[in-house]
Amino acid sequence: MKNTLVLISLGGTIASLPGSSGRAVAGALSGKELMDKLQIKSNGPVEVITLCQKPSNAITTADLLQLRRLCIDLSQREDVAGLVVSQGTDTLEDTAYFLDTSLELADTAIVVTGAQRVPYAPGSDAGPNLRDALKVAGAAQARGAGTLVVFNEEIHAANAVRKLSSYQLNGFGSPGIGPMGFVDGDEVRLVKRLQRSDVITPGEQLPRVDILPVAIDASPALLEAAVASGAQGLVIDAIGRGHIPPSWVEPLGSVLSSGIPVVVTSSTHWGRVDEAYEYKGSLADQVSMGAIKAYHLNARKARLRLMCALSCKLPIDQSVFS
Repeated sequence: MKNTLVLISLGGTIASLPGSSGRAVAGALSGKELMDKLQIKSNGPVEVITLCQKPSNAITTADLLQLRRLCIDLSQREDVAGLVVSQGTDTLEDTAYFLDTSLELADTAIVVTGAQRVPYAPGSDAGPNLRDALKVAGAAQARGAGTLVVFNEEIHAANAVRKLSSYQLNGFGSPGIGPMGFVDGDEVRLVKRLQRSDVITPGEQLPRVDILPVAIDASPALLEAAVASGAQGLVIDAIGRGHIPPSWVEPLGSVLSSGIPVVVTSSTHWGRVDEAYEYKGSLADQVSMGAIKAYHLNARKARLRLMCALSCKLPIDQSVFS
């Protein structure tokens, strides 16, 4: 019978204790200590695994690959209905999207959550978020829905969710799309699902891919420096519909000619990149040289998908981001 939930704890604000300085020590609590401190109760059995105890700025691609393997192993058990990953919020959307783009768990729910406020602070969201995440992970409608992010009583799809506030309790949202559902007390309701891209099974290591931000008069030397120092792929966090400064066009052409894949995203909170304009540095200009459009993905998500594709030696073309 599928009635077991598994909490995989990675650390973060949700698992903090106060340090001697008065500042929070993220990840100080193990998963079991976190459950005990928050007095989390569930209708069924909950197993707890502490994979690491880190602030989320310290999570590595090796950690992501280890987490993915653990999720696969747990999903193959006949009793496991759902998985909850708890971690720091700074890279929560990265972990959620990596799992979503690299896992196809048809009969196991997978939920990622965290907290904006440390568990010992008044009005902390640590307990409510973890309780809600376990409720969603135990809901039959969450199975096969892809990776979900549960935060502030909302359910978000991993490929759309963004961290929108550095400190407020409603720290996550899906700009332009909205939540997939909600948690209201004991009720879990998924009202819609987003179309997911094809799952990519990554190799044993994720190669280095750099994100290059665009701004007025940003230096084109960023492109050359990234490749010269070992980047195997680039993601350009472009402006508007996917545009770069005219001074970037020539070095971009050199990078593409060398065989380094380049993916173009928009730095806006919402909206796809599009070949709507024709001028030097436009998206159409870049695509004509071989750059790839990320469509709706932001830079951090596009980076993870490109890393997965490179790691398993997929042909890197527009179909990877369709």
